[in-house]
Amino acid sequence: MFSDCTHRDKIILPELEFTACHGMLPHEHTEAQVFRLAVTLVVDTAWAAESDDIADTVNYAEVYAQIEKIMLGRHHNLLESLAAEIAGAILENEMVQQVTVRLEKVAAPVASGIRAVLEIERTAADYGY
Repeated sequence: MFSDCTHRDKIILPELEFTACHGMLPHEHTEAQVFRLAVTLVVDTAWAAESDDIADTVNYAEVYAQIEKIMLGRHHNLLESLAAEIAGAILENEMVQQVTVRLEKVAAPVASGIRAVLEIERTAADYGY
């Protein structure tokens, strides 16, 4: 039924929150802080809609587990590096056409009350997949 077209549907994980150690400053290597993420995956969900089978779509529980592993894993100095690693991991799934990662450092240490937000969009081609 859907073999002749590609749909650009979206799976959105809108409000993920992690407490982790990322940042350039010395104390950010040891003192955890709050990060918020929103991740949008562009996926063709037409087959899954027809089959009602998780194998025909992206399992967002697995995506969450990937993100959690990265957020709680090795230290990143820059939001750019952290977001790019998350995007790359998600795009390893061939069903994902594009991913948007919005990453927020809730209390950036540059001045009181300032939040730092980075949003990147990547495709599998950006990572050579």
